[in-house]
Amino acid sequence: MSTHNEVAHAWANQTGRHRKGFSMFYEGTIIYSWGHHFPIARIVETEEGPVVLMTTEGYSVSTAKHITYTRRAVQHMKVFDVPGVRDIDWGLHNARNYVERIVDRLEKAKRARKYGDMHLREAQDLIAQAQEYIRLFKVEGFESFNWEPDAIVEGVREAAAIRAEAENRARIEREAENRRIRREEVWPEVKNWLRGQKQTIATRYYTTRPLPRIIEDRVETTWGASVPLEVAKSLYWLAVKCRREHREFVPTKTIQAGDFRLSSIKPNGDLVVGCHDIPFWFMRYAACRNNIPAIQPQGVPA
Repeated sequence: MSTHNEVAHAWANQTGRHRKGFSMFYEGTIIYSWGHHFPIARIVETEEGPVVLMTTEGYSVSTAKHITYTRRAVQHMKVFDVPGVRDIDWGLHNARNYVERIVDRLEKAKRARKYGDMHLREAQDLIAQAQEYIRLFKVEGFESFNWEPDAIVEGVREAAAIRAEAENRARIEREAENRRIRREEVWPEVKNWLRGQKQTIATRYYTTRPLPRIIEDRVETTWGASVPLEVAKSLYWLAVKCRREHREFVPTKTIQAGDFRLSSIKPNGDLVVGCHDIPFWFMRYAACRNNIPAIQPQGVPA
């Protein structure tokens, strides 16, 4: 088994197709730390000779050592520090990442009291590396990019504002389309379900709150729960009373509603049973459709 230094140098010089250490190995042009999930670097042939794409991704202490060995082995080659190592089709992603890092350094240089010059030098080094990367890999979209530091920051802010505006427009359009779908497609389906027609699979997922209906001797909700009708009547009459008296009801002892427990009744009559928060007016609608009175008849047990 080779040492990690030997693996790095064998890879850098492409002396063989495979070379492996304890936790570092390479296959062809890519060198890995611990496994195929973490490529450290890749050698890429270009029109001007081989260059190295070195990862900027986060890593453990041991992987950091592997990267150090690898970087030492390619001191004689042109190195680009980029997040996308495995696939050179990441060209555009890598170029944008360069710009993000440049802006980060420039912003730090403006804020820094002590290390401003260092951050500025780092930004300038990244600018030179980014320009070379874009030229060498012919990354489209940066032909007219202004690489002056102030222009980079301003350009990124401007692009971010344009992107935010476009995302906001898209969000508004999505919300409008969702409202249209709910109004024209979903709500008619829900109304048919509330009137007793057969429920489709989708209905349960389209109501933000559970809505009830009465089928024979049970009450069902759009969320798939059901309770005996006699139990539901008692809760409904209690909800009417709470609404008329504008007071909340919180049981001091367990009140079962089928397989669930009554949590509370709100002052507006909404019923909270388990995770179900059932609107009063939909309970009222179901009761009226089935000729259930709003007041508990005398002689009917609660």
